[in-house]
Amino acid sequence: MLRDIGFSISDGWLLLLVGCAGIYLAFLMYRSRLTGIHQLLLSLRVAALVLLIGLLIEPILSLTLHTQRLPLVAVLIDDSESMKIADGDTARFEVAKAVLTDPTLKNLRARARVMQFRFADVLTPLRDKEELTWAGRATDLAGALDGLRERTMGEGLAAVVLISDGGQNLGGRPERAAVDLGAPVLAVGTGDPVPPKDVSIVSVVIDPLGYVGRSLVMQVRVLSSGFERVREQVRVLLNNREVSAKTIALADGEQTLEFEIRPERSGRHAFSVQIAAQAGERTVGNNRVVASTDVLESRVRILILAGSPSADLGYLRRVLQEDVNLEVEVLVRTLTAGWQKEVHRALRSLDERDIVALINAPYEVLAGMPEQALVAFVQKGGGLLTLGGNAAFGDGYARSALADVLPVQFLGSSDTFQERAFALSLPDSRHPILRVSDDPLSDRDAWEALPPLLSYNRVGIAVSNATVLAHHPTERVDGKSMPLLAIRRVGAGKTAAVAYQTFWRHGLMMWGDGKTDAVARAFWKNMVRWLVTRDEVSRLKIMTEKPAYRSGEAVAVHASVFDRLLQPRPGARVLARVGDSLGVREVLLRDLGGGRYAGNLGRFPQGDYELQVQARADDGDLGTGMGRFTVGRYSLEYETVRMRAELLGDIATRSGGQYVRPGDLKTALDSLILAPEPVITHHRFRLWGHEWPLFLLVGLLVFEWTIRRRLGMI
Repeated sequence: MLRDIGFSISDGWLLLLVGCAGIYLAFLMYRSRLTGIHQLLLSLRVAALVLLIGLLIEPILSLTLHTQRLPLVAVLIDDSESMKIADGDTARFEVAKAVLTDPTLKNLRARARVMQFRFADVLTPLRDKEELTWAGRATDLAGALDGLRERTMGEGLAAVVLISDGGQNLGGRPERAAVDLGAPVLAVGTGDPVPPKDVSIVSVVIDPLGYVGRSLVMQVRVLSSGFERVREQVRVLLNNREVSAKTIALADGEQTLEFEIRPERSGRHAFSVQIAAQAGERTVGNNRVVASTDVLESRVRILILAGSPSADLGYLRRVLQEDVNLEVEVLVRTLTAGWQKEVHRALRSLDERDIVALINAPYEVLAGMPEQALVAFVQKGGGLLTLGGNAAFGDGYARSALADVLPVQFLGSSDTFQERAFALSLPDSRHPILRVSDDPLSDRDAWEALPPLLSYNRVGIAVSNATVLAHHPTERVDGKSMPLLAIRRVGAGKTAAVAYQTFWRHGLMMWGDGKTDAVARAFWKNMVRWLVTRDEVSRLKIMTEKPAYRSGEAVAVHASVFDRLLQPRPGARVLARVGDSLGVREVLLRDLGGGRYAGNLGRFPQGDYELQVQARADDGDLGTGMGRFTVGRYSLEYETVRMRAELLGDIATRSGGQYVRPGDLKTALDSLILAPEPVITHHRFRLWGHEWPLFLLVGLLVFEWTIRRRLGMI
């Protein structure tokens, strides 16, 4: 309904009054002498004057509309895989479908606008005639409620009907999201809240790197319910051969088992941890987990050359030396003479080392024989880790032979050391070196929670075949974000450059804040593992996004193709093959440009898989490469199979709603007050906000001038 009409002008009242008065006086003076042609000319001039005044005073027409609309009720349907679990003879999704087709929700449309959404790990609108799949591999209730709040902002959300089994295994706290939502939630529980008979292997944690003849520690968490002191074996198998087993008594709750496994050979090991299916179990999809690790021949030998004592050196040294699989030698420059001779001596025996780490090493010590020896060490397959400082990464590094193997360019300046607080900017936390867990979202949160760093070195851009893992948040070089952490493959070896300091704060300060240094420790151990893992020199490089996937996750593969001069080769036909129980899958990878290719291999059941990639071009075969990946952990949806009525009830209570069983939904909806809400909309129109009045003004003046010219009046 239209309530208000307004007309306003800006900065032109005086001009309007003067103009009107002038027009009126002119009319009084000339009306006795006006002939037909004079009347036309006067009319044209008056019209032009009126139009000009109108343009100058900018008139605006405003309309205010007062209407009403029905309130909004959102229906959220849990579309995750746990909805397929059957409680008795009825699956949970069947209960949800019965609620959706019941006349209760259909009749609600007479009192409210109804919008339906589906959610598992993400929230999406449910379009008309779209089928629910009940196939989501994880449930993020908090994300669904937060997403609904953002999508319905300003839409008059009056209530939410949440149809779910209460599964929550991803994201933040649903209770907090329910409070922030600002609308009551009617939580409809699907499933039996009584804990069912079930046993599941919740997680398997194993060292990512092991050594022949040394014990690997594996921790296994087992969760069971509905059994009374039933004894059963948890078995660890390798290539279908049992390598360890322990007997536990199944009881309500969680138990942690620890296995010691001594590998007998080097290479990739994929262990299957499993427990036999029990009578009456709700599901057996969570009775087996696959976990993999790499086993090397002997301990990794690391040489650290430090230009000065520092807190960073002390922290890194402690982290590495606590790992019994690492053999660490440290040479630190002090006030006493002879350090350079010690460096030369150590570098003459690089064949006995796997990794060399340079920490704030001045170029003067590396010039000549040391830099040449380090370059040769990398080319033959060694790992080189360089860390900056107040004496490193200066103009000497830019002239050094090391510049040919390191992943970043160096500036021709002797003063690159900067002291100011900053936080690392991570373009992608999914790289294996940055991984803390198997959840990329929680990893990113963990990195963002670290305290700021206090110093860094200014460096140049990354070289063409390097990978940048972290940037400075504000520093730029050649118009791009300045790299602070980069890695590179060179020949048969690998190099890494770390241009930031005070990383000890990522360790010790986290303990001071009541947390742990898990992120820092994982980073340095992953860095060592990446540097020591040797890659074949090949024209075809293959990598999956993750070494281990959950069952049901899509496996993505990336490949880099090079020509005979090891330059990136675009335009190739790259085919990936992988076999499973259903046969051999073949996927043609798409060309991303710059010699890079990528593709999606689809989903696989649990197991360890071998991947073969072949690249061809018009001028012949470009090579064949092999890769491996593990599908190890079952869907998160099977970690806890019981319906979580207490969580749904907490969500409903905190939001001001209520928890109901499916048969009580009608009563709960009838109790809602769904009154039409007023809607006020404002419209403003600038009447002269276009070009046409100006053209009309010029046209009127030209027309008047043309008539006067023809009649000889000018």
